[in-house]
Amino acid sequence: MRCSMPFPVTPEIIPSKPSERKYWCSLHQAAKAYAITEAALNSQKPLLVICDNSQLANELEEQVHFFAPDLPLLHFPDWETLPYDRFSPHQDIISDRLRCLYQLGSWQQGVLFVPITTLMQRIAPVSYVHQHSLQLKTGDRINIGHLRDKLQQANYYCVDTVYEHGEFAVRGSIIDLFPMGSDIPY
Repeated sequence: MRCSMPFPVTPEIIPSKPSERKYWCSLHQAAKAYAITEAALNSQKPLLVICDNSQLANELEEQVHFFAPDLPLLHFPDWETLPYDRFSPHQDIISDRLRCLYQLGSWQQGVLFVPITTLMQRIAPVSYVHQHSLQLKTGDRINIGHLRDKLQQANYYCVDTVYEHGEFAVRGSIIDLFPMGSDIPY
């Protein structure tokens, strides 16, 4: 279907095959978010929304959240650095990207917002992210020396006090850890 779209969204405008694509145009402001919301709610699989830039991705995510607060939404952020920059992206951006990749593996329904520049870059496969994730549960016994080595091999910084993603501290038998992909330290 091209150009105008009836409201509410009907099932025939939702892609029925993985290779099928549908195009909507002449939708302005919140109408785009409403159409995306209806398509996601009527779909049995995740939707990928490719945006012109990060600002548009953020706006659409907020608007879709307004229409469907319980619908799972992910935003795969841009690095916000140029290829020739001598500094790394901020730890929060790396953490958000890893969280997004980790969650994609178990997604059944929802919307993933990606700026086009981000989509053009190569990323680690979801299987790689799952294979190299650290899973800890209450009651697990941990060898502190082994965990410390593993965190350092994963480029975590051993610090006195944990403030940012990618940092850990060991004080006797207490470990403070701010894992990538987490909103809070543990």
